[in-house]
Amino acid sequence: MRNISFYFLSMLTILYSCSNKKEEAASINKTTASDSVQVHFFPVTAFIKGQLMELDSIQLTPLQVITQAKKIDSNWISKKDIRPLLQDFISSEINETNMLEFFNVTKFNDQSTGAITFTYNPKTNLPDRIELRHWDVYITPETGRVRKVYMVKNIIRKSENFTLQLTWDTEKSARITTILNHTDGKSEIIKDEKLIWKF
Repeated sequence: MRNISFYFLSMLTILYSCSNKKEEAASINKTTASDSVQVHFFPVTAFIKGQLMELDSIQLTPLQVITQAKKIDSNWISKKDIRPLLQDFISSEINETNMLEFFNVTKFNDQSTGAITFTYNPKTNLPDRIELRHWDVYITPETGRVRKVYMVKNIIRKSENFTLQLTWDTEKSARITTILNHTDGKSEIIKDEKLIWKF
C-alpha cells in the first residue's frame, strides 16, 4: 500500500512541478491536455480501492448517516459493509486505457481553494455501456496528495433513471447521493448517505 501511495504522490508531484510558473500569479489558471503541460488520467478506481484497504487496517467503527424521505438516521457500521455500498463506483476501472477515447481532462489551479483540480468530462455522447459521466480529482499542491475525489454516474435500475454522486474526502469520509431522474425532466434526491471514519 505504501508503494501505491508513493507512486500516486510521485506522479502528482511531477505533474505539479512541471506547471508553468505563471500559474502562481493567477487566482485560477486553466490548462487543457492539448497545452504544453502533459496531463494524465489519474487512476481514480485504484486510489479508492487503496483507501478502502487502508480503512480496513484502522481500528475504528465508521458512522453511517442516512437522510431519506426527510428523515435522518445514524448508526455504527461494520467496515466490511462499506465496500458493497461503493460497488457502483469501483466495479469498473477508470484509467487512461479505457477512458482516454471518451473523456477530456482539464486542469485548474485554484489558489482561492488551495487546490489543483483535474476535471474529466465527456468528449462527445457516451455509449450506453459507460455509466460514468464526470469526475474531479482535487490535489493539495504543497504535498501532491489527493484531497478529494468526486464522481457522477448515470444508471438504470428497474427501468428508472438514477444519477449517483460520490464525494470521497481522503482518509475522512465518503458521501453517496442518489438522485431519481423523472421522465418529465425533473429530479429529486431520494437518498443521501454519509460514511465517516475520522471525527
